[in-house]
Amino acid sequence: MTVLLVDDSPVMRRFVARTLEMTGLGPQIHEAENGRDGMSKAVALVPDLVITDLNMPEMDGAELIAEMQASKLLCGIPVLVLTADRSPVRSEALMGAGAAACLTKPITPQSLRKELLSLLAEVDR
Repeated sequence: MTVLLVDDSPVMRRFVARTLEMTGLGPQIHEAENGRDGMSKAVALVPDLVITDLNMPEMDGAELIAEMQASKLLCGIPVLVLTADRSPVRSEALMGAGAAACLTKPITPQSLRKELLSLLAEVDR
């Protein structure tokens, strides 16, 4: 499984990458520091999953989702949004825009593993 992790915080990228490694799913992890970098890397990698933060410079997570949805190459890739925003309205809007799921920070290896397994099961259908 190839995962593209998009977050402007190096500390958060490290934390999420370590959390991903702790899931036991053995993902190959690639990182991007903002949505624009993430879009470029997504086109080059065509990952199995994208995990993105929302608030980033240059291109935020919502814009990344919109660009991926507009791309024939990337529109089928599930996007998991990690956010500190606990608003159900915001989560619904992101899901309506193409996000596969939203997890509220802080995340745990168990919650991330559960969400990843759920997303992977949907992709395999």
